[in-house]
Amino acid sequence: MALSIVASGCISGGNSTNSSTPTKINILYTYTGSFSDPAKGKQAAQAQLQQGAWVVYQVAGGTGLGVFEAVGDYLKANNRKMGPPFAIGVDSAQDWIKPGVIIASMMKRVDVGVYNAVKAAEENQFKGGVVELGLKDGGVKLSTLQDVKEMFDSLPPDVRQKKLQDLGFQNEQQLLDYLNKTRQQVPSWIWQVVDQLQQDIVSGKIVVPKATQKSQIEELRKATSWQQMEKLGKEWAGSSPSPETYFSKTLNERQNTKKIAIVFDVGGRGDLSFNDMAYLGASRAVKDFGLQLTQLQSNSPNDYYPNLQSLAKTGQYDIIIAVGFMMTDAVKKVAAEYPKQRFVLIDGYDPNMPHNVQMVLFKENEGSALAGALAALITLNDHRNTIGIVLGMEIPVLYKFEGGYRFGAYWALNYYKNHTH
Repeated sequence: MALSIVASGCISGGNSTNSSTPTKINILYTYTGSFSDPAKGKQAAQAQLQQGAWVVYQVAGGTGLGVFEAVGDYLKANNRKMGPPFAIGVDSAQDWIKPGVIIASMMKRVDVGVYNAVKAAEENQFKGGVVELGLKDGGVKLSTLQDVKEMFDSLPPDVRQKKLQDLGFQNEQQLLDYLNKTRQQVPSWIWQVVDQLQQDIVSGKIVVPKATQKSQIEELRKATSWQQMEKLGKEWAGSSPSPETYFSKTLNERQNTKKIAIVFDVGGRGDLSFNDMAYLGASRAVKDFGLQLTQLQSNSPNDYYPNLQSLAKTGQYDIIIAVGFMMTDAVKKVAAEYPKQRFVLIDGYDPNMPHNVQMVLFKENEGSALAGALAALITLNDHRNTIGIVLGMEIPVLYKFEGGYRFGAYWALNYYKNHTH
């Protein structure tokens, strides 16, 4: 069996003697209802692995750590140190959390959103409203080893040392070499094809559907081709409002203090996800613009409002960063009370948000399409036909992840069928 890759002009042999080409892809999905219960994530992934899932994408925050464990246990039971089967990480470059198990991560570049917002505030060019970051803006992407290194290096030195010790590596280079070896379990043509899909999305040649309602995700679940899904996506895009931004002269006339603040969501620093990515962006801005950073931790949702309010009432921060959609209501309330304070809300949206808040959203559907294509190509190339996705709470933003993953998987199936002889 040979696979001719039009995108790169190379031809690669399949890695199996069985030459039957799978003609369909099954996508198992589980909403666990939680972002902080690894046991639920493990249970969901175990059930999917038993049903033949060959790659499982976790979109469940802390719950997703259980997905990595389930795939790791499966490999161990089969005397293997590296996949397949594989897991795909989410939000940050999670590859290093369980080396050999995680083939890549769909990064949500919260750091880019935070950095851009701080930069705009420091230059007094801040805009309220919605800013949406996709593949084209570097807002979402599949992780590279460089991303993993940056994420790992942002951890405090003692934490880094302990992690290496726990993982059984003497130094960081050993870890990176091992991750590189893991990636080499996947033929290079697959990575090239995923890159080709990325280019086509960035150029606008391919439109990934953005499902944000239950009725929309149900339509995507029923669809039988990526073209059908793309058609639905275009229809939805035509009837949904475009993101709007607002520039306020008064907000941008202030004398900057070079002080910024960040309020972390529950989980805090060390969550290997959202909060750590936000810190990465803030610390980069601190370095580039010579700023002082104040950090506040939320131990429960009850802390959101008091944390934000205590910072806003001082009037001394150029911008206050709130990490995570759970803070939407608290930000809305505080922003109305302090109209001269600039806020950035990561991943939260309210159509009636005051204009002194920049809501940074991400095109998770685009990044997840790459995850779906990678998962499906690895699976099809091994003459299997089932992939999985384990999600947290059933909320609109997770429909974007699931819909994008489905789209990418069907695009990959179509690609695979057309390039297999």
